[in-house]
Amino acid sequence: MRYPIGSCRDCGERLYEHIEGDYQCLNCNRRYESTEFEMRAA
Repeated sequence: MRYPIGSCRDCGERLYEHIEGDYQCLNCNRRYESTEFEMRAA
């Protein structure tokens, strides 16, 4: 499992890559699009 840059904006926990291609916080179940992190890394 790969970790993206940063953490969950709601609770601060680490995000995990989801099988559907986006990222998910397992603590609060918030989902983030992968493009949100690709744009920050550029």
